[in-house]
Amino acid sequence: MLAQYEINRERDERLFVSADCDNVCHVHFHRKVEVMYVTEGRKKFFASGKERDLGADNIFFANSYEMHGYEESEGSRQTVLVFPNHMLRDYYDRFGDKLMNGCVVTDEEFCRSLLPHVEALAKGEDNPLVMQAHCDMLLGRIADKLGYTEGVRGRQTFVDELLAYISEHYADDITLESMAEHFGYSRYYFSRMFNAALGTSITDYVSAVRLMHTLDMMKNTGCTASEAALACGFSSIPTFYRVLKKNYNYKAVKDLL
Repeated sequence: MLAQYEINRERDERLFVSADCDNVCHVHFHRKVEVMYVTEGRKKFFASGKERDLGADNIFFANSYEMHGYEESEGSRQTVLVFPNHMLRDYYDRFGDKLMNGCVVTDEEFCRSLLPHVEALAKGEDNPLVMQAHCDMLLGRIADKLGYTEGVRGRQTFVDELLAYISEHYADDITLESMAEHFGYSRYYFSRMFNAALGTSITDYVSAVRLMHTLDMMKNTGCTASEAALACGFSSIPTFYRVLKKNYNYKAVKDLL
């Protein structure tokens, strides 16, 4: 599934709040940590490589760089919080190199105990120390509830470097072998680290980046799909169409082309 790296989200140092509504967004990821609290109905969303749904008084927790997206869910209401990096310093220090054992909390009593922190953050507070305390309590208790294991040491730095490298070289002949060699790891270990960090394979992620650039090039320059696809790193036109059909349904493909 095509996932977009929200670079603009990274530059925004405000707490993002979308409260008491049915949140809808495409599949995306960012360095920041995101929490969705379902207040009414059942919410459909995509996370950890599959479609999911949660009921009222359930929590979805999107760790750094975890791909996720929210589908329209009639009768459902949620509050979504995306924490700016300056509020995540304590979280990064404690959990930045950890892998969470899941992304959803369905213990309703536990979730309701955290609702005051969600509501206080959504409402806003003039005192930044109070807001930071609510943030630390919310994220710390969710992390403890989910449980965690040791992950890639320096995980966030590793992912930052990965994204920067792919952003610069997507049109080149990027392979698992070439990236593993560039970052100084064995092919097998690098593949495991990449999958653990981004929840997808190198091939699928690089293909998604190339697809986004191809579609942008077609839109902005008026060139053909073949011209754009080859310029953006696809090895062949059949490969481009295969990736396109994997990430868009039939009607969307017709509209795009």
